Amino acid sequence: MESPIIYSSSEHVSLIPEIVALHQACITQPPCVIATFLPPFKAGGMEAWWEQRVYEQEQGYRKIILQMAVNEKTGKMDVAGYCMLGMPVSQTGPFRGIVEKLLVSPEHRRKGIARRLMERLEVVAKEEGRTLLTLDTVTGSPAELIYPKLGYIQVWINSSAHVFLFSATYKTASLPRTA
Repeated sequence: MESPIIYSSSEHVSLIPEIVALHQACITQPPCVIATFLPPFKAGGMEAWWEQRVYEQEQGYRKIILQMAVNEKTGKMDVAGYCMLGMPVSQTGPFRGIVEKLLVSPEHRRKGIARRLMERLEVVAKEEGRTLLTLDTVTGSPAELIYPKLGYIQVWINSSAHVFLFSATYKTASLPRTA
């Protein structure tokens, strides 16, 4: 399997329908995840949402990372999974990054794709100066199990919303210090 790639508008715009289909499959096929949308899906809604994420990447506010893999049923290359690094603009926290939408197609699960995506995301984050990564996930979701295996630590639980907040810093990185 090739390394995960960074989405490029000029090279990957044709993948948006496939990215949307993967997003929908992760919401509707067990184990289901909560990922911004709930079925029934409004026509064009998810496509517009993804077009906005692409625009944000073009503006430098995020990176979309894709893992391509051969679909064993069709023999064709598919988007097997993706994740995003949100890079909020903040004078007080330019070192912060947000892990978003780590989703793996049901056809490609249990193959190490989530780990591969996160490893690439962490390299990209470091290159972008994002040395503190945060994310949230829902209690009972598959993501709740993977993040601690990748070195993320739970820092907060919102028990009423059943949401965990995880955080990680790089062992070799240092946060900015004030004089």
